[in-house]
Amino acid sequence: MDAAADTANTKVLLHPTTSRTVVHSSNQVATAVVDFQGRLGIERGRQSLEARRWVDAAAEVRDKVFETGTAGVDAARRVGNETFDRARSVTDRLSSGIAERALRRCGDDEEG
Repeated sequence: MDAAADTANTKVLLHPTTSRTVVHSSNQVATAVVDFQGRLGIERGRQSLEARRWVDAAAEVRDKVFETGTAGVDAARRVGNETFDRARSVTDRLSSGIAERALRRCGDDEEG
């Protein structure tokens, strides 16, 4: 019964009405079982489960999406910075190579 109520609470965004019904039904059946056990002389306690509110579930999902989005933006920024640094390094090497060739050609022209 507790497993069914826990599952219902995890599905509250998809099935808000049914989820609440499952949790309440689970509590009613569990109360009846505990009462029956008490009449048999079996001591056993159980706490009632609380139905998760749809708004709370939605807020949790929103927070997870925000955290995931923030992590994605940070990763994209990091990759962008690394790409920019590599491009700058390649550009520096390329311009140095061009400058060296130009100087060599100027030296060859002066010798010839």
